[in-house]
Amino acid sequence: MEKKRDMLKSKDLKTRSIPRLAPKASQYIQEFLDYGIHNTRGCGISLRLESEFAEKFGCKYGILHANGTATMHSALIAAGIGAGDEVIVPSITAGATAFVALYANAVPVFADIDSDTFEIDLKDVERKITPRTKAIIPVALYGLAPDLDAIMELARKHNLLVIEDNAQCYLGYYKGRIVGSIGHAASFSFQGSKHLTCGDGGITITNNPEYAANIRRACCFGYSTITSTPGSNTIPKELRAHPMFERHASLGYNFRLPEIAAAIALAELERLDELVAMRQALAAQLAQVIKNCGWLIPQKTPDYCVHSYWTYVMRIAEKGPSWEEFRKKFVELGGNGWYGAWLPIIKNL
Repeated sequence: MEKKRDMLKSKDLKTRSIPRLAPKASQYIQEFLDYGIHNTRGCGISLRLESEFAEKFGCKYGILHANGTATMHSALIAAGIGAGDEVIVPSITAGATAFVALYANAVPVFADIDSDTFEIDLKDVERKITPRTKAIIPVALYGLAPDLDAIMELARKHNLLVIEDNAQCYLGYYKGRIVGSIGHAASFSFQGSKHLTCGDGGITITNNPEYAANIRRACCFGYSTITSTPGSNTIPKELRAHPMFERHASLGYNFRLPEIAAAIALAELERLDELVAMRQALAAQLAQVIKNCGWLIPQKTPDYCVHSYWTYVMRIAEKGPSWEEFRKKFVELGGNGWYGAWLPIIKNL
């Protein structure tokens, strides 16, 4: 036990850990506390986070949400996707990617993945397109962008909406462009395991002002006063206070992110480059370790992509040990965090 405590205190072990809370978070939380809680006005931190996040990822508008599932749900219903419509998603991803289609009363249609990159297979996507297809949600799985140019070309050809699911991809790049700036909208998650976290939360970004306003309405009870940017509504207060004023322009949910959580996320955003670089450095070390192992096959990163490494993923070749055997030995030698990839979603539903 004494030896174990010494190991936990060792400087070497500390360098392997990624601190999960920025020192500046305390300052922003204190700003929130000093301002206090008001009915409709915040202290400005949420507005700042939306603006700075969108700008960093090459977009004009950001809409904060309570989680990274709500971000995609809002994006679908804001586009009018509903009963009878089909949404193409990859077969291997977190369940939320498919669940949001069901939440919108649409049908998730599962496309296969590429066996080398583990990203959505565009040939299978094209085979799955029908007259009822309205959207594609490509996932930057494990931190690697799919072939976004090919996806956008398919979308133009078939008049489809593209929502990038970038829950696992922060500061990834595709052909020199930051991932999140290419689709019609992009979704990010602030859940605890992600590059940027505030415990939980998310944001949708887009360059389309009308779509941004619709997403914000979907996130906030469908209020008729909502515009693409908070605080920019032009309806006089006297009119809004009138008993005959129609407050709701559309269906909407309460998906709003509390400002105290936004305070933490803003502090994390300011050090995001460092957080991503730490994961990329760890991934480079892992790549060096396994490069001469013939039965561990890492996720292939095309030379036109920069991987952001939410996690480092490998396939065990048939000639290698079983998953159970490998994991047992991995843990015996001091490793942790070795998880099997998710089952295809269709096998979970």
